[in-house]
Amino acid sequence: MFSPQNVLAFQPRVRSHIRELCAQWDLRCKDAARGLSGSNWISKDGQAAMNVCAQFSYLAFDIIGDLALGSPFGLIQAQTDSSLSIESVDESGEPVRGELRVPVIKAITGAVAVSTRIGVFPAWTHKLLRLLPWNMSGITDRINLFKLAVASVEARVKRGHKTEAEDGEQSIDLIDKLLETKDDDGSPLSPNELYAEALMLLIAGSDTTSNTLSSLCYHLAIHPEIQHELQAELDVHIPYSSSDEVDDNEGLAALSNDTIARYGAIKDLPYLNACVKEGLRIHSTVGTGMPRSVPLGRTITVAGQTFKAGSVISVPSYTTNRSSVWGSDANEFRPGRWLEADAGSLNKYFVPFSVGPRACIGRNLAYMDLMLIVATLFRRYEVTALPTTKMTIYDAFARQTIDCEVGIRRRTAQ
Repeated sequence: MFSPQNVLAFQPRVRSHIRELCAQWDLRCKDAARGLSGSNWISKDGQAAMNVCAQFSYLAFDIIGDLALGSPFGLIQAQTDSSLSIESVDESGEPVRGELRVPVIKAITGAVAVSTRIGVFPAWTHKLLRLLPWNMSGITDRINLFKLAVASVEARVKRGHKTEAEDGEQSIDLIDKLLETKDDDGSPLSPNELYAEALMLLIAGSDTTSNTLSSLCYHLAIHPEIQHELQAELDVHIPYSSSDEVDDNEGLAALSNDTIARYGAIKDLPYLNACVKEGLRIHSTVGTGMPRSVPLGRTITVAGQTFKAGSVISVPSYTTNRSSVWGSDANEFRPGRWLEADAGSLNKYFVPFSVGPRACIGRNLAYMDLMLIVATLFRRYEVTALPTTKMTIYDAFARQTIDCEVGIRRRTAQ
């Protein structure tokens, strides 16, 4: 499902949502240059000052919603955590939206949080724990999220596959791949299995990407010299064209597809890769270690401590990513470490998606998303740190970036 070849077929959908975000940011930059402000951003010194954590959440959720459920949530356009519920499906298979608005990001965050809280207790306690007042909101979030996922997948399956071509590229989604999946006996996935798989893909592929993007944006903003070196590389490989300029109120309609990076043109850029890798290293997406059992008949000794067979051990990636193997500046954001003579030796320590059979299956898609988004946005915009710029992280199973205000302005022709 997530082979490099399949992931490339997802690229047109990913690029379309990046294009939609750029249209939003372009109009904000124009208004900010005139001293105008909006509902969730303000003009500061000619820049649009906004919380990029929210912006990257809207983008990541629309991308994975489109791929995993068959249609985006519309968060980029709405510019708020609010997606209309799906009441039914029309004859063509298109979802019929209701009046109820579902806060998708809150629903996923709440559902994951309550599942984590309850999951650490024995199974026989779960029914009782669901009734506790502080868990009720998360349970409601989980129910709403499941209903939205089921309705979205049903609509997608009913309307069938619609090939969307972009310059000759075939566009598919994850539902296409799930529908091709067979059980051991050759049977297709049941409806409940399809819903569960789609929902898991949605949860796994949303805030993980947005948290990494927010952290990377923060570090590039507070290190302008690194940002400028990245932009110098991007300027060569993503040429400026007159179609980059969007007139007032034209927005998305006037924004050319050529302004959005293509993976084939950027995937081997050394400094871009270095920045993305360093972003994944400095901000560990998962805050806890993944549990692993010592195999039967074996013992493992780590730093003088011996663990017997059956012992459950884990090492948080936050710790490994700040180990002395990265050098005396392990706590610093320095992409150049990936371009030094001995950089090849670092790859064996670089495991942002874990390793082995339990590693993140969506790592190829996640890396492509990060590369396309970072390349496009930093080719197009100057991102600056403000006096108020800081990054707030809520450390749980996933390390969530929840607040990071930066200034955005359009770059001039390079």
